[in-house]
Amino acid sequence: MSNTIPEITDAPSRSHTNAKWILTLLFVGNLLNFYDRQLPSIVLEQIKAEFLLDDAQVGLLASAFVLVGAVAGIPLGMLADRFARKWVAGIGLFVWSAFTAAGGLLTTFWGFFASRVGVGIGEASYAPATGSLIADLYPSERRSRANALFSLGFPLGLLLAFFTVGSIAEAFGSWRAPFLLAAVPGVIVAVLLVLIREPRRGESDRAARAAAGNGASPAKESAVSRRSLAGVFRVRSIYGIMLAFAGYNFAAYAVGTFLVPVLQRYYGLDLVPAALLSGVIIGVTGLVGLLIGGRVLDRASKRSSSRRVIFSAVSLVLAAVLSLIGLAAGQAALWQLVVFLGLGYLFGIIYLAAYIPAVTDVVAPKVRSTALGVVYAVALLLGGAGGPIVTGVVSDAINASSSSTLSADAAAAQGLQAAMMIVVPIGFAIAALGMFIAARSTNADRARMLAEMPEMDA
Repeated sequence: MSNTIPEITDAPSRSHTNAKWILTLLFVGNLLNFYDRQLPSIVLEQIKAEFLLDDAQVGLLASAFVLVGAVAGIPLGMLADRFARKWVAGIGLFVWSAFTAAGGLLTTFWGFFASRVGVGIGEASYAPATGSLIADLYPSERRSRANALFSLGFPLGLLLAFFTVGSIAEAFGSWRAPFLLAAVPGVIVAVLLVLIREPRRGESDRAARAAAGNGASPAKESAVSRRSLAGVFRVRSIYGIMLAFAGYNFAAYAVGTFLVPVLQRYYGLDLVPAALLSGVIIGVTGLVGLLIGGRVLDRASKRSSSRRVIFSAVSLVLAAVLSLIGLAAGQAALWQLVVFLGLGYLFGIIYLAAYIPAVTDVVAPKVRSTALGVVYAVALLLGGAGGPIVTGVVSDAINASSSSTLSADAAAAQGLQAAMMIVVPIGFAIAALGMFIAARSTNADRARMLAEMPEMDA
């Protein structure tokens, strides 16, 4: 008798309407992902005051869930390649919702810190499992649009958080109230998610290979390419994609963590207007960037997979330049920050519509969740954790160097503004470099993946 654990995800795909329903559920879960993730940064000044934190400690707190999530991403990705992806994603959604609620109940700094670690473990399951699912719901030439719609959960989740969390905290007289309320919809969506019927793994790519009509017999899929980390690391373009995602997260997490505080400290805004303006800078522009970017990326991919990657690299170069101009704005030029940082975010977020299709274009279906888990882990460890921590450390260092000539409040404001101006453009530039590197081998990696696919999954 075979000792291999059988897959339980090979039910045949149903109608396109079913694909739309699944994508809608995945989108809502992703929206809740980023809503819950953004909660601490919006009420950061209140949390900082209650727990008596400096900016470096704030950066560590913001990165707490990221550090553990990075470690958890790889085994959870491997789990999603082994068992039903809906269960991995659904249970993960339930777990992070429960820990979000716990963050609103725990009264010590280390208890709150632990709750953010729990959120990170739950969220680490989501991207690897859902990315693999979307790849089987839609063919390569439609994946950027599908992933753009899925990724709309990012700007819309942030937008919803920026527009509601400050008001909820003020209405209840406590920064803890939004954490408790946010958990409820997560539990509901988790239940709906585990009730979906999954598509067969690799279904859309088998159709793509058949359409190519080269007459070649499919090779016997090896154990290495089927179910191991070795099967991921033999794909050359993965290394560039990992570097790009790390750079993107380095910039995006720095902005997401410290934009509200820099608007409060440096530009003198109160909590609610600072949160609302952050929603415009990140949420509205991100929404536009994904809606436009998904269509343009799919159009580019019809000629070759590498063109999608190159287009995203160029957009990241623009993001680096525009964000530098925006973050260099003086205290009297708030409009410059809003316009140029918003445009930088618009071009930068196009990457989110590109990276999952870029991975699924070159990695075999049986190991896609593992590959996405690896990319997710590296991106969180180096970028998602690194961005807030480095920004906080640089802010404190600049603050200390100028404290002898400025008041404490002025030094803190200028330190944070200068740190953002350094960290964010560098992150986007590193991301652009990674995608240019990945583009060099994307077409060859995809051709090899299609050639090695078996006719049917085991």
